[in-house]
Amino acid sequence: CRMQIPKEEVRQAILSAAEEEILQTGYRSCSIRSIAARAGISPGNIYAYFSGKEEILDCILRPALGGIHGVMESPFPEGSPGEMVRQVTGRLAEVFLRYKRPCLILAARVEGTPYEPVKEQLGREIAARAYKELLPHFPQASRTRLLAEMMGDAFLYGMLRLLKQEPEDEGQMRRALESFLELMCGILRQDAAG
Repeated sequence: CRMQIPKEEVRQAILSAAEEEILQTGYRSCSIRSIAARAGISPGNIYAYFSGKEEILDCILRPALGGIHGVMESPFPEGSPGEMVRQVTGRLAEVFLRYKRPCLILAARVEGTPYEPVKEQLGREIAARAYKELLPHFPQASRTRLLAEMMGDAFLYGMLRLLKQEPEDEGQMRRALESFLELMCGILRQDAAG
């Protein structure tokens, strides 16, 4: 009897089918059977590649989370507040575009999983970075944790809204985010005045 060697193409087809299924129905409602049907394989064949739908979800989300955390953990670039925002925004736009479907899954389709609190945690991380590294460039009266939290929430929800609108490329996303931030807190206008 000849043993079938798992192929990377089949593994990727399963992950792609799972992304689509989870985006459409949510993690709770999707099943190995529905993922297999979408991938065009038998449900039993999935177990040659994954232990179950939890492992599939991990494989979908881990690279996106790694990319986001990589940007969040890197130091803010030197320069004016506007230049700092432009560079960090560009890096985040690249990650969000590269991992669009996993980011959308994290945003709204992971109810009942260990990933459910990730969106709120990410908002808190963005707020902490804004408070520590961005707000010191603003007048003292503006340097509040509440403003940083509002900025974190607004940025995260704005980014997710933009992803849902199908941006054509990184440049379009970057321009939309820069305009959004300019309107939100006047960072870029502050550069022009300074």
